[in-house]
Amino acid sequence: MIRRSLIPIAICAALAGADTATAQTGEALASTWAQVNVCSPTQFGARAQLAGDGSKSEMSVRFTAEWLSPNGWTPVAGAATSPWQSAGSAEYTWGQAGWTFNMSVPAGFTYQLRATAELQWGSGRSETRVTGTCSVGS
Repeated sequence: MIRRSLIPIAICAALAGADTATAQTGEALASTWAQVNVCSPTQFGARAQLAGDGSKSEMSVRFTAEWLSPNGWTPVAGAATSPWQSAGSAEYTWGQAGWTFNMSVPAGFTYQLRATAELQWGSGRSETRVTGTCSVGS
């Protein structure tokens, strides 16, 4: 019984050592992404991760909530775009920020939502990422 429990521990220790080796070789440790993290008829939230580049510049992100209209992706009515959110210093491996929009989906309707994330690094670099989608309503 003791041997069985030691095998998973040994595997986890080996994997932890592999992560440390990757960190020491200078390979990329973080990726940049955006995703939906709240999806309900009353709230829609998005989160983004920005990979740091080792500089001391600040990273920031703002989100625009969009719905799939008959004419394509369109910003939702009201305050569709968040203020710029700090994602921290690019000196670190990564930084994250998110925003939650308050929503009011009328009964009997269903909407497909997504967010566009505008990412900025203080060094002047910028990117746009799009989250996956979710459906809200009845």
